[in-house]
Amino acid sequence: MNEVDRLVHILRQQFATAPPASDWIWLQSPAVKVIDCVLSLNRSYDRVVLPRVKGFTCKHPDVQELSQLHTLITRYDTALDFSRAELDYKDQRRAGTLLGVVDYLLDAQHEHEGPTEAERLERWAAWARPGDYLAIGVPGFGLAGFQYLRMLFGAQTTKPDVHIIRFVSEAVGRKVTDVQALYLLERAAKRSGLRIRELDAAIWERSARGGKPTPLPA
Repeated sequence: MNEVDRLVHILRQQFATAPPASDWIWLQSPAVKVIDCVLSLNRSYDRVVLPRVKGFTCKHPDVQELSQLHTLITRYDTALDFSRAELDYKDQRRAGTLLGVVDYLLDAQHEHEGPTEAERLERWAAWARPGDYLAIGVPGFGLAGFQYLRMLFGAQTTKPDVHIIRFVSEAVGRKVTDVQALYLLERAAKRSGLRIRELDAAIWERSARGGKPTPLPA
């Protein structure tokens, strides 16, 4: 049995009956999704990220589109000043990453048709490929962050974070890289007939929260 076959066997055994997945963030606006994505990079989601993102949505329910978020950020002298005041997050590099990703998506969505920003970003997410993260040029924003961003806008893919890498490594019996984890899980999901975005959510839920997967929007 090769590595993909072993992974297919484990996926079918452990996640074949997992319900379609969902979490609060999947139903939020583009602006909120981008904040969530950037803050979540190598941070505890429930302890560090979720309270700040929910706090921002309560404070700024009118900030829905990325242009509105960009305007709010640039009202401050620096991106760090915005992050401190609006997100209670004192990390200069992370603040710069947020502004860089907002700028990138404001430009990228113009290449795709759609009456709303959310629809244009959905088309961007489906069109983009993992290696495109190399062209963004935003410091601190790598493959896992790029893939999570695509997932938030509906792409059927996975993000090779520590949880996914650990799962795939244990399944195939060797330490894999982020690129290898992405490649192996995508092939195994396709072969097993399972939706990879939901698999990612289920694997993350079990690894990060120690619980069962929660329903995700189709």
